[in-house]
Amino acid sequence: MTYGINSKSKLSPDAEKAIRRWHRFFPCFVRRWSKTQSSGTLEQLQLGVRYFDLRIAQRDDKFYYCHGLFAMEIFEPLLEIRQFVDSHPEELIILDLQHFYALTVAHHQQLHKDLIQFFGHRLYSTADGSLKDCTLNRCAEMQRSLVIIYRRCPIPLPLRFWPSYTWPTPWPNKASVKKLRSFLEDSLLSRQPQQGYVSQCLITPTGRYIAFRLFFTLKSTAKRVDKKLQPWILEQIPGPFEPKDDPTVNVFLADFVNLKDGQFCNWVVELNTKIQERVAENQKQDSS
Repeated sequence: MTYGINSKSKLSPDAEKAIRRWHRFFPCFVRRWSKTQSSGTLEQLQLGVRYFDLRIAQRDDKFYYCHGLFAMEIFEPLLEIRQFVDSHPEELIILDLQHFYALTVAHHQQLHKDLIQFFGHRLYSTADGSLKDCTLNRCAEMQRSLVIIYRRCPIPLPLRFWPSYTWPTPWPNKASVKKLRSFLEDSLLSRQPQQGYVSQCLITPTGRYIAFRLFFTLKSTAKRVDKKLQPWILEQIPGPFEPKDDPTVNVFLADFVNLKDGQFCNWVVELNTKIQERVAENQKQDSS
């Protein structure tokens, strides 16, 4: 939700020391490297995005999205998501609350309460079945349209939320696309059949990387990552798998998904045809 970062955005608790120093003199520069999306929530949904990676910080007992800088309060975009799933009951949205900053135990308790009250019956909970059972058809039948992954929580999670170990999201922490691709390939091998899984298709710029690219932005970096990762993405196979099989991909995470009319989203959505082809082939074999 970093599209909400603007010229009035203040430093957030997750800002590193270098970011804090640069922000004093070059706030525009910091904004260019803090924004990871430029499209609003509804536009991302219309492009095909069904997974949102969220960082949440607390300030004055209110919850905000952040990425080095504060963005908007959390519930305005969530309202758009709720309205979207209510008008598209066959869809399933995943909200991955990955990082929390400046939250006390009391804040986590309040956030749990607020999210459950806000989404209510729409949440596919751990009490509804396993993730392997969380298919679009079953969720539609149960009137479930949202999954919330709540990571790094200091208190027991409500049953409505999914803990981090059920949906691994290995952080590449790489500044080169070549090393990123190797990481994505190697880490995918650790996925278990009963788990969800996030492939983070983005690089992590170091201070040195940014210093030598003063006139670049995170957006220009995302263009290069997309171009070089496209062959790897298109060769992936999604869908369920058995322990004896090679792990398949599940969720993709990328910066600036609106680039070139949402080409990244198109690549990922197109992978679903491989599932349909596999189902058709299995049906053909069963009938022969």
